[in-house]
Amino acid sequence: MSSLNSSLQRKERNGQSLKSLGVPVNPDLPRLESDAEAKFRDPKEIARRAIILYFVISVAHGTNRETASSWLKDEGLWNLVSPKEKEFLESDNPTKQQIIASRWRAESLTVLLWALGKIEKLELPRELCDTDVVQDLMSWTEEDSCATFVNRSELRPPFEILDETDLIYRIHWAVVDARLNGKVVPAGFDPGVVYERHYALNWVTCYSDDWDDVTTDT
Repeated sequence: MSSLNSSLQRKERNGQSLKSLGVPVNPDLPRLESDAEAKFRDPKEIARRAIILYFVISVAHGTNRETASSWLKDEGLWNLVSPKEKEFLESDNPTKQQIIASRWRAESLTVLLWALGKIEKLELPRELCDTDVVQDLMSWTEEDSCATFVNRSELRPPFEILDETDLIYRIHWAVVDARLNGKVVPAGFDPGVVYERHYALNWVTCYSDDWDDVTTDT
């Protein structure tokens, strides 16, 4: 099977799956990169970003920001914290919007843990992630160095990541189309979950260089 055919078949397969759920599908949306064309982040880079997100989320839920920042610096991760994340972590009085946006990153973190094979399956984006599962997967941070977590990280099969990226791309289009046209969001999808999932998958597949600059075009 050629690279082009595999990509077109992925588009067709996801389109048919969404149609079966009553979700509008835009046939003019382009195919995404094929297995041969796609690029992926190194699993160690994904693991480091997961750790950073975990601490950003923790601070948004009340963890001492100085303690979190010091830990990231001690582990040599501070230089990988994005400018927006540093602004949040260093602020004595973050805005309500910053706090809410940082809490939503739990959905992005879930995707990264899935990409590393730590979570078996991503369900359709209808409900918020199980934060207890995320907490359990990241609980080592309370007692250990992050080196083992990073060094043992492996990427799940690339075709699975591309399947999910293509699917969320088409779901996100349907969600945005509903908002722009005053329609009910289809299939019970949660727009916030859809956005965070699309954001994280676009980062994993190198759609943008820097975390703060990821776009979720539909």
